[in-house]
Formats: sequence, structure tokens, C-alpha cells
Amino acid sequence: MLAQGTPLHVVSEVLGHASIAITKDVYGHLLEGDRRAATEAISSALLGEQTPVAPKVAPEGAQDTG
Repeated sequence: MLAQGTPLHVVSEVLGHASIAITKDVYGHLLEGDRRAATEAISSALLGEQTPVAPKVAPEGAQDTG
């Protein structure tokens, strides 16, 4: 779900986690591409440079649990 862009709080609710922190601790590694893309976007906005946005890529061996 995270790899498809579902917000973390929604994934947390669907999985029945007591808090969003649990979801982030377990699945946070899947958000690395989002973090990189956000960093590049804010850099571009502040510096006026066009930088490529990193694609969402799950780490090697990660499975899409849908």
C-alpha cells in the first residue's frame, strides 16, 4: 500500500496498528524514495533548479503487499 502512495496513517488504520509509529517503524524503509523525492522537490523550489525526482523504488528483496 505504501509503495502505491497510500498515506501512512491510512495503512496504520487498515493494519490495525495501535499507533502510526508502529507502522513507520516496521515499514518506514519503504518511504525512503518518498523522502528523497520530497528533498529534491523542496531543493528545486528553493534554489530554482530543475532536478530529477527520484522514482519510488522499494529496496531489493522487498515485497509489495498491496
